Amino acid sequence: MSLAEEHTLRTGRTIGTRGLVALLLTACGGGVSTTPGNDTTPSTGVLTGGNDQRPVVEDGILRFGTTIGPDTLNPFTSVIGTAALFPQIYPTLVESDKNLETTGDLAESWTISPDGKVYTFTLKAGGKWSDGKPLTAADAAYTGNLIIKYAVGPTAVLAPSLAHAVQLDAPNETTLVITYDAPVATALNQLEWFYVMPQHVLEPLAANNAKDLKKWAPGRSLPIVGGGSFYVTAYDNKGTTILTRNPNFYGTKPHVEAVGWTVYQSSDAMLAALTAGQIDAVDTVPATLAKQYQSNPKIQLVIGEPSTLYYLAFNSNPDKPKRRELLDPVVREALAHGVDRQKIIDIVFDGFADPGAAIITPLSGIFNDPSLTPETYDLALGNELLDKAGYVRGGDGIRTTPTGERMEYEVIVPQDVNGIDREFEIIKTGWAELGVSIVQKSLDATAAWNAVIAPDSKYLDFDIVMWTWGAYSDPDFMLSVPTCAQYGGWNDTGYCNPAYDKLYAEQGITLDPEQRKAIVWEMQAILDKDKPYIWTARQQMLFAYGAKWGGLSSPTLAETKSPWINIYRTE
Repeated sequence: MSLAEEHTLRTGRTIGTRGLVALLLTACGGGVSTTPGNDTTPSTGVLTGGNDQRPVVEDGILRFGTTIGPDTLNPFTSVIGTAALFPQIYPTLVESDKNLETTGDLAESWTISPDGKVYTFTLKAGGKWSDGKPLTAADAAYTGNLIIKYAVGPTAVLAPSLAHAVQLDAPNETTLVITYDAPVATALNQLEWFYVMPQHVLEPLAANNAKDLKKWAPGRSLPIVGGGSFYVTAYDNKGTTILTRNPNFYGTKPHVEAVGWTVYQSSDAMLAALTAGQIDAVDTVPATLAKQYQSNPKIQLVIGEPSTLYYLAFNSNPDKPKRRELLDPVVREALAHGVDRQKIIDIVFDGFADPGAAIITPLSGIFNDPSLTPETYDLALGNELLDKAGYVRGGDGIRTTPTGERMEYEVIVPQDVNGIDREFEIIKTGWAELGVSIVQKSLDATAAWNAVIAPDSKYLDFDIVMWTWGAYSDPDFMLSVPTCAQYGGWNDTGYCNPAYDKLYAEQGITLDPEQRKAIVWEMQAILDKDKPYIWTARQQMLFAYGAKWGGLSSPTLAETKSPWINIYRTE
């Protein structure tokens, strides 16, 4: 990997990459401002946001810890660890504000045609890419048209951001026109994940039917050309990635001059670094330690909505050659009754969670179907279902299928998810009472994902996987995950149901909220019946910061620019 030898920070200091990494070991600051940021109040009682009377210390470096390293910095292939990074690196047209309402990012304003098919955006002027080239509507049009052209193929991961879009045009440098084939209820929400990339970088990759897009490795050629509030000047997916403030950013200037994004191999090591003052913030706190951090005057614990969805998923590809009994909805129903959700909430999350029930959560308002409730923890019922279906318990307690295979399965478990090992043990104990044996296959996130989609995005090998998803205010993205079109993209089960996909397309162009709600509820009912997933818990998001930081944002906004723009040192 080639690293840039130096970067010029906004203060005028020029520091080599190694020098900036070294600075991440100590806090640094500059001049004092008097205008505080605005967002949330942490549970320690230290005042932040609009109520914070402490001074704003400009510049300095935010040292951020995480246990989930980015799999790649290629937006066309990344599915792990970049949801909070890409919005900093690349412009999006819109994003969510603190009230979860749509607000402009690169877009200054927009209008929608009477027929609902044409969105015209006026973009903020004066922005530049980090290499000094102008950032214009032409970049957005080129990026979008590339995504549309190769949506079934190299750009599938980003295709949901422009669902139903047929053409993007840039009549001038600050005007972008997006034309859809139908009115799209979710258009603005989808555009929050439409990352605008530089045309002059993408054009060489688009040759040869865009096959090079999948091979693109931005982290090997630094600094990455970004147009957001920060751009990457050093990259190590298992160490420290450095994001330097973009002096040409079109929006509000961030208070900090750089962010060091350090990946830790365990949450214990990460939290020890936070407690020792070696880093300033972490993007996850184990729920079992939350109450301890609430009482620590040196730490600010910020508690978000229950929006981290823990689940286990069955390989749902009907063409898979082995363990085909896991395709049986009766088996899945029985196993769901072997999951003790309350025990998971009490032991794994120390009460900072709710039971999981469906792919859409209350965060999505009317689109969450309250009639979908978690399966009861009922071992007698689970055993009864398996008995009636012909799954016979052997002398050692393990059941066999009607064709004689033992009901023993491997469960892929990513190493970087807090509490997931304990959750696995609780599920293992419950399923043993049903006569089903499971063993844990613990892998790093990238290896786990590759094992799920193996071989070659065909979903033929794995049995069961445990992981997490995030919840969103609009249901569209989560509903897109188990579609056929997302094979090799976001699809994490191999589930493919044309009837479900038809409804997914329909809900996206249904403008009346009540009519769309009915479709979304029908989709959730299909998933509840087919059970590619068992939703176990919805954990509250828990972020932690050192007490000297202000302008803290809700964890719900982690995938927007505002947390890194608003945060500042107070001394």
